[in-house]
Amino acid sequence: MVQFKNFPDPSLNAPLQSRPAQPSELEHLKARMQNFIKHSATDDNLEIADARVTAEGMVTSLLKERLDTEYEMLMNKITREVNVEDYGAIPDGRDNTEAFRRAIGNGRVKVNVPAGEFLVQGIKLPSWTTIYGEGQGITVLKLHEDTPAFEWVITNDDYENGNRNIFVENMTLDWNPDRQCGVRNPGGQFSSCLTFANVQYGWIKNVETVNAGLHGIDITSPTYDHLPETEWTKDGCRYIWIDNCVAYGAGDDGITTHYSEYIFISNCHSGNPRGTEHAEGSANSNGIEIDDGSKHVWLLNNYTSGNIRGIEVKAHSLWPASQNVHIIGHVSYRDVRSFDIRHIGHHQASDPESTTAYDVTLTDCTAIEPVFNALYDGVTPRALVISAYKNVNVNGFTAIGDPSYDYGGNPVVALQYRSQNITINGIKIRGFTQAGVDINISGGSNKTDYVKILNFDIYKSSPKGISIGGGQYNVNIMNGTMIGDGGSVGITSPNSQAVILGVQAEGYSAAASIKGQTYEQIPVNLKGGAQLATSSGFAFNPTSAVIAGTGDITARGDRNAIISSSGGSSSEGSRAFIAASNNAHITGSKVSRTILSSESITLEEPYTVAGGHQSIKWKLDSAGGHGTFAGAVTSSLSGYGEYFESVTGQTIPAGTIVTVKGEKIESAHVGDYMLGVISETAAFISGAASFGWQSRFLTNEFGGFIYENVTDEETGETVRVPKQNPDCSPALEADYEARAARDEWHIVGLNGRHYVRVDSTVSPGDYITAHNGIGTKAAEGWKVLKLTALYSSEKGYGIAIAVIK
Repeated sequence: MVQFKNFPDPSLNAPLQSRPAQPSELEHLKARMQNFIKHSATDDNLEIADARVTAEGMVTSLLKERLDTEYEMLMNKITREVNVEDYGAIPDGRDNTEAFRRAIGNGRVKVNVPAGEFLVQGIKLPSWTTIYGEGQGITVLKLHEDTPAFEWVITNDDYENGNRNIFVENMTLDWNPDRQCGVRNPGGQFSSCLTFANVQYGWIKNVETVNAGLHGIDITSPTYDHLPETEWTKDGCRYIWIDNCVAYGAGDDGITTHYSEYIFISNCHSGNPRGTEHAEGSANSNGIEIDDGSKHVWLLNNYTSGNIRGIEVKAHSLWPASQNVHIIGHVSYRDVRSFDIRHIGHHQASDPESTTAYDVTLTDCTAIEPVFNALYDGVTPRALVISAYKNVNVNGFTAIGDPSYDYGGNPVVALQYRSQNITINGIKIRGFTQAGVDINISGGSNKTDYVKILNFDIYKSSPKGISIGGGQYNVNIMNGTMIGDGGSVGITSPNSQAVILGVQAEGYSAAASIKGQTYEQIPVNLKGGAQLATSSGFAFNPTSAVIAGTGDITARGDRNAIISSSGGSSSEGSRAFIAASNNAHITGSKVSRTILSSESITLEEPYTVAGGHQSIKWKLDSAGGHGTFAGAVTSSLSGYGEYFESVTGQTIPAGTIVTVKGEKIESAHVGDYMLGVISETAAFISGAASFGWQSRFLTNEFGGFIYENVTDEETGETVRVPKQNPDCSPALEADYEARAARDEWHIVGLNGRHYVRVDSTVSPGDYITAHNGIGTKAAEGWKVLKLTALYSSEKGYGIAIAVIK
C-alpha cells in the first residue's frame, strides 16, 4: 500500500457515526469548495443553480451543500446496519461473494467490513447503501481467482435505471490481474476497481484502488459512445465526491470521468499505472483524466506521479469534449505531460473544429520535473499543453525542471493545435535548461490564437524564453521578467504583431528577435487605437492614436495620429498627422497629410505638409517637391547660386570668377563673360539634384514635369505624381551621388553679395573684371563693397565682397 504522511487523522477511517468531530479541517475544505464554485464563471450558471435543488425540492445555497443534504438523507434512509462476518464472510481465501450479497440485500443498509482480505467476484451496490472498511490496506476486497475479466470489484447494481445515494469508504480494492494466469479488460467500460455508472449522489472516500484492469475509479455512463449532438450526460453520473483516494497500477487511468457532471475530486493521489490496456510502448495511461463528455468538474488539491499525463482534460475524436473543468492546487511530479488539455481529432487545419471543447481553468497548479516514460515512447515531456480548447484560464502556474535532464529540445509549455482564448497569468518557469523553449505559441495553419501571457517569470531555463509562430496576430505578452543563463533569445517572433509591454530580459544573446531584427532590450510594442494622456479624445481605428490632447479631438482614419492638440482637431483618410495645433482638420479620404503648429486650418491635398493661422500660410508638396509660402523666406547667408559642372572635372577654388564654356564653367579671363563666382555663402541654390538623378522623371519640351495618376498600394487612392523616366534603373539610382558631394560640381553665385578673389589693384568702391579668375580693377563690372582680406603676395590674392547683378 502507498503511504502518505499528510493523510487525515486515522480516526477519520472509522464509520461516520463514530468519528470524532474535525470542524476546522472539514469547514476549511467546505469553505474552499464553496469559494471555487461561487467564482467559476461559466455559461452554465443557471444549470448549476438548478443543481442546488434536491430531488425532494429542497433548495440549497450551494451545490456542495446539496451533496451534504443528500448524505444526510442517505443516513436517514438506512434501516439496518450489518457486518459481513455475520453473513459468513471470512478473510481466509474463500469466495465471499454470496455473504456480501446477502449482507447488502436490497439496500437501505450500512455494511461494515472488518480488517482482512476478502475475496469476491464483484460487489453490486443498490441505492441507499453505504459500505465501510477499517482503512486502506486494512480492509481489502480482492477479486477471486474465478472472477471473469469483465467484472469490477465494486459497482452499482442498476445501470439501466440508475442508482442514487451510494457511499464507499475506508478500504483497498484489488482487481487482481494475475488471476487465471493473467486477465485484461475485454473492452468497453468494464474491469475497473470501482465504477459508478448512472449514479446520482455518490461518495468515495479514503479508498485505495490497486492494479485495475481498466481504471482505478471510473465515474461514467453505462457506455462510452455518446455523440456531441445528443444530450450526452443524460445517463451519466451526477453529484459525486471522490476524496482522499489512492489509485495505482491501473491498466489505463487511475481516476477518470465520462459523460458525468458535478463531480468533485479532492485530496487524491494517482500514479504509476501498468498501462496494460494499450499496446506496448503506446499506453496513454493517466493519473486523473476528465474524459469524453464530462461537465462541471472540480479537482482540488490532488497529486499525480509516474503517469503519461498527470491530468488530462480531453475527448476522443467522435465524442464531446469535457467542459467547465476547474483544477485547483494540483501537483504533478514526474508525469510525462503534467497537464494536457486536448480534443483529439480536432487539431489539424483539415480536421473539423471542435464544437464542445470549452472552459477549463487551472489555479495554483505545479508541474515538477516532467520526464520521458517507456509506457508511451511517442510522448515527449511538457509541463502544460493546450490543444483545440477555447477559453482556458491558467492562473498561478509553476513549472520546475531538472537542469541536468535531457528534455530533447522540446518546449516546456505548448499552446497549439487551434486552441483559442488562452490566458496564462502568473506562470513561473525554471530549470528546463535542456528544453528548447519555455513557452511555445504555435503558428501556421494549426496555430493557437488569441493568447495572453501576463505577470510571468522565467529563470535560468530554456535557451529560448517565448517563441511566437508565423501568422500570429493576436498575442499579448505583458509584465514579465526573463533571466536566462547563456540563452539565445528571450522573445522571438517572425512578425511585429504581438503586443509586448513591460517585459525585461537578461542573460540571452539577444533580448528579442522580432521580424528579423535583434534587440538588446525587449521593445514596447502596442496594437490597437491608443488614447493616451487625453481628456476627451477618441481614436476610432486600431492603428490610430490620440496623445496629449483635449477638446473632443478625433482620429478616424487608419494610421492617423493627433498629438499635443486641442479644439476638436480631427483627421480622416490614411496616414494623417496633426501636431501642436488647435482646431486643425485633415479631411477627406486622401493619404499622407500633415498639419504642424497651426490654428484653425483645414488640409485636404495628399502628400502635403502644411501650417498656418486661420488659413494655410505655407505648404510643402511631397509628391512634386514644391514649397509654397505666404510670407518671406529668410537666411543669414546672401545671394543666389546655381550648380554648374567644371570643364576639367576638377575642383575650382572658392572665390574664383568663372565663365561658361558650353554648359560648363572654367576660370574667367579679361574680356570673358563673367557668369559668377564660386560661392560658399549662397542663401538660395538651384540645380542641386540632391535626391536623385536629375533626369529621373520625364519632362516636356519646356522642362516641366510630365505627370501621371498612380494608385496608392495601401489605400487604393489615386495620386498624381511625376512620371518615372524608363532609363532610370534601380541600379542607377542606387549608385547615384548627389552633386554636392562631387568635385566637378560647383555652386556659382549668380546674384547678390558674394566673396571674390581680387588682386592688389582693387580697393573698396572699385569695379572689377576677371583676370585668370581673379578680380582686377576696371572701369565697369561688379561693384566692390569692401575688402575682407588684403592682398597677400604669398597667397596671390586678397578677398573682397562684391555685388553681382
